[in-house]
Amino acid sequence: MHAVHVPSPMKSGPVVYTDRELLGVLIRLAQGEATLGRRTFEQRRRGKGPSAALYERRFGSWNRALELAGLDAVAQPEHLRDATTKWTQEQLIAAIRWCLLVTGSTTLATYEAWRTDPTNPQTDVPPANTIRFRMGSWSRATELACS
Repeated sequence: MHAVHVPSPMKSGPVVYTDRELLGVLIRLAQGEATLGRRTFEQRRRGKGPSAALYERRFGSWNRALELAGLDAVAQPEHLRDATTKWTQEQLIAAIRWCLLVTGSTTLATYEAWRTDPTNPQTDVPPANTIRFRMGSWSRATELACS
């Protein structure tokens, strides 16, 4: 039997903000700066309005939302560069394919549960956060792995 990729379902519920409104909030909170980090965004929004997680769900990644708003992507911190360059793109895609073969799923939650299973941890595959950062979003990574 050949496993078939089925995209993860989107959260149901009303859309409170349009894409245009979300991008406008980013621009306003950037306060004329070229970019806007997540931590600065959360401090400036003061618990009101859309969360950074909403941007990631809606646009696939924080950096993609920034780009769509006309802002610069946030550079990866120097101390994390080695962590995400340890894996090639081929290894990232192969890890998702392996997870799909073993579990029948490509959801982020299933991948991390499979990778960190205490009875059989997968120590030779990258963390989901590494895949998301390098590929731009989990959805894009699974799309590439399953195409």
